[in-house]
Amino acid sequence: MGNGKAGRYGVLVLMLAASPMWTSPAAAQQPPAPLPTAQKGCLPPPASSETGVPWAQQRMAVDRVWSLTKGAGVTVGVVDTGVDGDSPQLSGGRVKPGVDVTTAERKPANDDCFGHGTFVAGIIGAAVRPGTGFAGVAPEATILPIRCAVTTADGSPPVLTAVEMANGIRAAVDGGARVINISASTDTPDEGLADAVRYAARRDVVLVASAANSAQQGDPVTYPASYPTVIAVGAIDMTGKRAEFSQTGKFLSLMAPGVAVTSIGPGGAGHWVGSGTSYAAPFVAGVAALVRAYRPELSAEQVKRRLEATADHPAAALPDAQLGWGTVNALAAVTMLLPGEAGTAGPVVAAEPAPLPVPVRPEGPGEAVAVTAAVSVPVIALFGMLVFRLFTGGKRRRWKRARVVEFSRRTGI
Repeated sequence: MGNGKAGRYGVLVLMLAASPMWTSPAAAQQPPAPLPTAQKGCLPPPASSETGVPWAQQRMAVDRVWSLTKGAGVTVGVVDTGVDGDSPQLSGGRVKPGVDVTTAERKPANDDCFGHGTFVAGIIGAAVRPGTGFAGVAPEATILPIRCAVTTADGSPPVLTAVEMANGIRAAVDGGARVINISASTDTPDEGLADAVRYAARRDVVLVASAANSAQQGDPVTYPASYPTVIAVGAIDMTGKRAEFSQTGKFLSLMAPGVAVTSIGPGGAGHWVGSGTSYAAPFVAGVAALVRAYRPELSAEQVKRRLEATADHPAAALPDAQLGWGTVNALAAVTMLLPGEAGTAGPVVAAEPAPLPVPVRPEGPGEAVAVTAAVSVPVIALFGMLVFRLFTGGKRRRWKRARVVEFSRRTGI
């Protein structure tokens, strides 16, 4: 091969052909699959992993806080289906044995058949690991699993009653949790559940609950989310808008990502994608853990008020029935000094609103094709321009922004 321009461009052709960007869509990295909407029996291990940074992690931008705190020393109770303590991003002793309140023997709850609790726990506290941009909000917090729902004998999904939720909350409090996440609800008020919520408040425990997903089915008031001391969480999508399924009402406290969010599952490494206020609540629980770790002098009531006061407020009278006090802002919640809290430790950092995510991963089965095209098409165009200039002396052409394609949103668990 000669030393002229044609020879050099021949080398460029070989280099581009050998580049991973030229692989076929079928060979591209498969994105995490959506959680099954009609799951029977145990959830299988995740089949693929998230290699980039999911949109929810971009939106939350909690890495801005990690130089101050990662939640170490705070135990977060996950009142759910159990948590797989062997899942790689939760392993290493960060998941306590916990307790299964569905059995008289009170067995441990650090395993998980259905997978809901493990997904929730991953959003709260999954560790930072090489090869993936997914991590939990408080990656050094300790998880206390409380199983209060199990898959039925015929493989049907777990059903959580008010009695089981109440037992789960009490067990989490007694187990030493300083923050409790409960991603479940009932639309029937129950005195036993209300008493368990009061029990948590008396013991200075922050209780975070999902608002529920019935906005399009009558939008009923839900419990325990609507009890006054509870932080009730609704879901937003990638654009920052309220998810269509997300419950509304005067009881709503905060919003957090809840559409097509990424987390882990039981049984092995890898990730799933799911939607629902069940998965918005643990983002707030994780931020509460960061606050409790960095400002241990604050009471549970003060933590709730702090999260609401430092949220990215909507342009509406607060609290708004659609969006509550707004979307939780981790940096502001941890660092801002509020009136009446003078003398608290730690520097005060001016906190701007959390950034909107860069839409690098559209949701849906066309993702592998879209990502491959997004990378390879500009390279092909660049190569064509170079050849054009070499052989025709053509002038440079202006680049235009790529067309953005929106994929339909899922409303899952």
